[in-house]
Amino acid sequence: MNFEELSEYLSDHGICYGQVCLLAKIELEAKIFNLALIQWYDFKSKKTPFYYGCPRLQLTEIYNIIDIEAIKDNVHIIPRFDKDNDYLVNKYIF
Repeated sequence: MNFEELSEYLSDHGICYGQVCLLAKIELEAKIFNLALIQWYDFKSKKTPFYYGCPRLQLTEIYNIIDIEAIKDNVHIIPRFDKDNDYLVNKYIF
């Protein structure tokens, strides 16, 4: 995310959640770039950012290409099927 987007983004103790849409390996002369296209999640509500202790998220229309090395961990994001664009992060299985 650029600085303007990051200043508007609520993070979970510095953790930003995103969905990997595309992985790419680009080779230019002697350099190799391993990149990922990310679609970002943001908190669904500032009033109730957590539900049962899990971050409550929504998908945004913000996309970025980042270095794969910037991805720290994988998480299990669960859609709330009875809600529109509403997801929970299951932090308890990893």
